[in-house]
Amino acid sequence: MSRQGGGGACLCVDGGPEHSMWHVLATSPVDFERFRRESAADRMPRHLLTVVADELDAELAAPDPSSVGRLDRVLAVIYGQPHHWALARRTFRRLDDGDGVFTTGCDAGIPLALLCAVRRRNVAFAISFIDPTRPRAKALGWILALLLERLLILVTLDEQEETVRRSFGRVASGVATLGYTTDCEFFRPEPAHDATARSRAVVAGSGTEQRDYATLAEAIAEMDVDGRVCFVSPNFSAKTRYTMPDPVPANLEFRHYEFDELRTLYQRADVMVVPLIENRYSAGLTALFEAIASECPVIITESPNIIERLVADDLVVGVPAGSVDELRQAIKNLVTDRDGSRARAVRAREHLLAHHSTSAFLDRLDHLLNGLVGNESAGPGRNGSAHTDRPGSGRP
Repeated sequence: MSRQGGGGACLCVDGGPEHSMWHVLATSPVDFERFRRESAADRMPRHLLTVVADELDAELAAPDPSSVGRLDRVLAVIYGQPHHWALARRTFRRLDDGDGVFTTGCDAGIPLALLCAVRRRNVAFAISFIDPTRPRAKALGWILALLLERLLILVTLDEQEETVRRSFGRVASGVATLGYTTDCEFFRPEPAHDATARSRAVVAGSGTEQRDYATLAEAIAEMDVDGRVCFVSPNFSAKTRYTMPDPVPANLEFRHYEFDELRTLYQRADVMVVPLIENRYSAGLTALFEAIASECPVIITESPNIIERLVADDLVVGVPAGSVDELRQAIKNLVTDRDGSRARAVRAREHLLAHHSTSAFLDRLDHLLNGLVGNESAGPGRNGSAHTDRPGSGRP
């Protein structure tokens, strides 16, 4: 998977040259250098794509809205946003036959894959489909699966994998689940502190996508608690679905938190609530995993797949969507039973470390990409050495 020596597996597609390389694409504008700089100082988590790019010795690129041209706006009618097509055109000029592309979102992957298919550039693609049931994504998935020689469809949930296999996955090179991960080194428990010293319990919240903050506000409005919500998301847009209280109760605050402030919020909160609108793809997992990694007790709206399993294993507490009374009672239970809720939070972090660590993610990705390019038995494949999670180094 890596181009470097020392036992790494070289990317060679159809007998391509040994200098073939990977390209890693982000779906939204990202200041990767800031992530590297701030994560080194333990002020931000590592960005997942910087970790992947380092492991692959890959070129890393993100959309740049300032580079959008007239043609990009026209092509965006087909799929995605103009800046995704600008990124595709820029990356295409740097691709050679035998190269590979990995992206965690089809918004960035599909435009470039279409360009390569039309221009007959022999490139291996591994593209994550966040919601492969969307009609346009499904239709373009069929087109790409028929046109590309090597296309690995990545999904985040086992149930999605089965759905894709019955659809356009039948003609793709492969379909696989590449689960969620978070930086358990940046998001970590705080050294012991006395939560009982506070006069009021703290109920935390985080994120924007599919959030039902109107229900949270109603649930805590008459409670003797302080609600603090980090209302920020890197993918926030006019299409983001969420509800907000009107008016906002006096004991609930919405604001921007820097990453180190957000970590402290998770660490010192009595409970983290992820209130969700009913959705198809298990929204809220980023906030959920960050809170679990910080050993914060979590209440989350019952949803299928990962969340359903975490609730069933008593690692988090689930409540029905839109149920004010049940959410209020769950908060009361966790705030009252501090020992029980903390014990559950410890078990949840242990589960996260075992199944969703950075190392587990990279090992899985290494196996999948080597399979895509025909190097399944080529050794460790990540710069020739095993990955270790180093405390304080930041976030993927």
